[in-house]
Amino acid sequence: MARIALVHDVAGVAKIQAELLRIAGHQVDEISLPDMGAAWRWPMKGISLPVRFAAYAPIANRLRKERYDIVHVHWLTHGVVGVLSGREFFVQAHGSDLHLNLSNPVYRWVTRRVLNRAKKVFYVTPNLRAYLDRYSAKLIYLPNPVDLRGIAQGSTPPTAISKILIFTRLDPVKGVDRIFPAALRLRQLGEVTALDWGPLAREFARAYGGAVKFVKPVPHSQVGEFIRQFDVVIGQMRQGILSLMEIEALACGRPLITAIDWSLYPNDPPPVIAAQGADAIVEAVEKLKSSPGELAGLSRAGRDWVFRNHSYKHHLELLESAYFGASVGKRQP
Repeated sequence: MARIALVHDVAGVAKIQAELLRIAGHQVDEISLPDMGAAWRWPMKGISLPVRFAAYAPIANRLRKERYDIVHVHWLTHGVVGVLSGREFFVQAHGSDLHLNLSNPVYRWVTRRVLNRAKKVFYVTPNLRAYLDRYSAKLIYLPNPVDLRGIAQGSTPPTAISKILIFTRLDPVKGVDRIFPAALRLRQLGEVTALDWGPLAREFARAYGGAVKFVKPVPHSQVGEFIRQFDVVIGQMRQGILSLMEIEALACGRPLITAIDWSLYPNDPPPVIAAQGADAIVEAVEKLKSSPGELAGLSRAGRDWVFRNHSYKHHLELLESAYFGASVGKRQP
């Protein structure tokens, strides 16, 4: 079995990977990186970069000297530690480390250097591939893992619609301006709840508080129990992909209404109801409200899709295939 270094963690993904790889018999070291200045604003953030990279030197030296079979770094700019180590490494892109950092001249230079040097590049949502065309030979689609043991436990299909959840961060990038104009009409179809979370939370609570109940996000360990209180979920309306929140809604067996770019999922399209704005959202909820059989069908299909594409078992197969070259029938949009 292999000795593996997982460097840095993003949204708990590396922690899950470490758990899976250890269960499979591999020896895994989880290595954190100094983050001094990471949350600063520009230009101070840029000034901190040389100091941060200098702080990476002892870790790069450790990666160089210790006999790791695999080095896997999360977040593209952090991949500089792999470059500094002078050894072969894998790097994993998570989102803003591509579409935001490539628009910044300093981060763009670092990001491209890391991408050029990496053996393989993992990306977690299919829309990220568009930013990586020049590296197509080394790309591997690695959907984020979802713990179906916990989040899906006890899920039963809804039989009617009385409670509606708007399950997304209240942020312009999530297209919430296309959801909330439907609030008054949705309120006629059921109780509507949204998260009091994101840069637009205060503004939207003032504007839509009469039609929507705003609640604070729950700890991740309680997300499954929270989602299962509702009969239908409305997800993001701008990015065209399923983020972790939409995937968790499907894992809980809840019919999902969201903006979807079907071209990003050619091999196994997710069983969701596509909508692009307020009118389409209301129409979708009305249709589901009059079709209990479709509620149950979407519930089962959603859970099955998440198991095929985001289960721990599938994620481990993809990781080991990438690391060691085993063929496991990867699905790659």
